[in-house]
Amino acid sequence: MKKRFDESFKEYINENPAEIFEQMKNARFAGALFDKDNDLPFPFTLSMLTLLKTANPLKQKFYYIEDDSNYAFFTVYENRMNLFTYGKAEWFMNIQTVAFPCSLSNSGFITNNVKWMLTYIKTIKGCKLVLNLDEKTDIKGMSFGETLPSCELKIPEGINDIKTYMDALRSPYRRRINIAVKNCSDIEILRIRDDSVDIHPLYLQTYDKSEYKLECLNKEFFDKTDGEKIIFLRDKKPVGFVLLKENGSELVFMLCGMDYTLDKDNADLYFYMLLKIVEYALEKNLRIIDFGQTSEKTKLKFGACLKKKYFYAHHSNPFLNLFAMVGKHMLEYKYDFPEFHVFKE
Repeated sequence: MKKRFDESFKEYINENPAEIFEQMKNARFAGALFDKDNDLPFPFTLSMLTLLKTANPLKQKFYYIEDDSNYAFFTVYENRMNLFTYGKAEWFMNIQTVAFPCSLSNSGFITNNVKWMLTYIKTIKGCKLVLNLDEKTDIKGMSFGETLPSCELKIPEGINDIKTYMDALRSPYRRRINIAVKNCSDIEILRIRDDSVDIHPLYLQTYDKSEYKLECLNKEFFDKTDGEKIIFLRDKKPVGFVLLKENGSELVFMLCGMDYTLDKDNADLYFYMLLKIVEYALEKNLRIIDFGQTSEKTKLKFGACLKKKYFYAHHSNPFLNLFAMVGKHMLEYKYDFPEFHVFKE
């Protein structure tokens, strides 16, 4: 191992999640990693990682590293993508992305020492991109900057149902939602947890329209994932869906899809879908909604706040790494949203 790690350092690299879980259960920090059900916390459960191993067609690896006082588990998937996704330039290369492999706003790791983990990631050969860190930390020789922020709605005290939520909104925001509700009056809603409705085509339409493509999940993920699917039907045909997951006191908005072939304005449908997410959270007494990334402006109008997220990038080729560090402004996601005062004072 590299000189910067002492003799107590151990590393495990495996392409099979079940096998690396067994290795981790015998590791020094197993008690800190695993819960009472002998599993990792959401979204790193064995069932989820096993499903994504086949549902995400990109090659995936699982790393566990530890020494006497530090540990880290992280997921890596390999993709050929534009390093300057958020800029005007294009530079496609093979990138090893440290992120959760289904586009959640979570980081793709569990660790008690981010800086120590990033120092190790630098030693992996090739181009590495670590996404969705919550805080900045100084790592010599790594490029860093802001990536897509996540949107989080903390439901204010006193709001216990959708009526009190709507009453708490200032009139411009309440009016916009009411317009969406009126224009979606012909929508029927179905809640399921099985594969009785094929929502994958709606996901693919949304994926194709996305500006920031990472992985494309196959139908198996939506058929088998453990979550609530709210499906929006018009004339008995699915025109939209949201995939939700309860995580403690938080509701996670995992993925969505819409039918873009219709003449109807999809903005109203999207507003309506977000409203039904809020309604679901209130029904389940979940006070925090992780609205995820993208479509920030619309989510802010529901009372969500932005949470900054950061990336770190490194290439083992010194010349390419220097280029990434000097040109980090081309890697960053730049945004400047107005401040919305959604709730009444």
